[in-house]
Amino acid sequence: MLGNEVKGVQQEVVSASDEVIEIPQVGTKHSLNISVSCGVVLWDLFTKLTLDA
Repeated sequence: MLGNEVKGVQQEVVSASDEVIEIPQVGTKHSLNISVSCGVVLWDLFTKLTLDA
């Protein structure tokens, strides 16, 4: 589940999830475009999978 750029994900969905991934951010902007968020998560997963291989 990827959340809305403004409202995020409803707390009920977060609470019902087995795992939650949050992308840490610094500065005043606290949201990312959905495509950028997906790219960050996929890149992190890719690097972890290739380092473990």
